[in-house]
Amino acid sequence: MRAFSWIVLVIWIAAGCNEERPQGPLVFFDLKGFLTAEEDRLGGHFDVVKTVEVNGKPETIEYNAYSWEFELDLLKQWDINRPAWHDQYQRDTISDGLRRHIRYRCIEKDLQVQSMEIWQNGNQVDSILIRTEVDNPLRTTKGYYLYKPLVGLEFSQLSSRRFGSKQDLSVTLLLSGPVD
Repeated sequence: MRAFSWIVLVIWIAAGCNEERPQGPLVFFDLKGFLTAEEDRLGGHFDVVKTVEVNGKPETIEYNAYSWEFELDLLKQWDINRPAWHDQYQRDTISDGLRRHIRYRCIEKDLQVQSMEIWQNGNQVDSILIRTEVDNPLRTTKGYYLYKPLVGLEFSQLSSRRFGSKQDLSVTLLLSGPVD
């Protein structure tokens, strides 16, 4: 559990260091705005079953009235609404009546967010899937983040160190009890 806390802290600090605020109208899906609204909706109102697995060793804890702020802040770092990235993603949309699937794919593979997919039913978001790849001289980390407002959050990160062993992290937070 300590390894997970350390990894999450490093990611959170790194995300805050290079945060750019969008200027002007948003070009892509407003991930930060959506997740901020989700923080308000979830508040500390729902019980959660949280499973953290580091290198195949799981730990599960049940929480009453869980606060989602920390986990949703982790997702906010992957918002692609940055002025320098407006022409860096290709958008595809598939719609059949009320249901819609929006996919943003990175044109150049050197950006950390490789793709973001949003599934909507009417104006409601059913799920968001974000795939990332962070490459630096010490390691490459591939991430998979799936958020479903009525179910919970699942993410996994696989880090390959240039010198040393791999580290596999997965976290699942499932809402328990009635969800509105």
